[in-house]
Amino acid sequence: PFIITLTPTEEVEPSTHDGQEFLFVLEGQMMAQVSEQKEYLERGDAIYYDSSQPHLVKCIGGKEAKILAVLYAGR
Repeated sequence: PFIITLTPTEEVEPSTHDGQEFLFVLEGQMMAQVSEQKEYLERGDAIYYDSSQPHLVKCIGGKEAKILAVLYAGR
């Protein structure tokens, strides 16, 4: 598990890797895109997805977001 601070940035390319991810928003707002589906999350929201699918995570609203990220590599 990691506590991550997302800072405002331009959109980057989606990534892929083995495993699964669980993200829980502690502060702020974020967008998670998995394949073509976008989910908008705010404090208290969570998302779980297969990270072998193309995915992108970024904060929205022009302010930092803090998330709890739990990654499982599948090993």
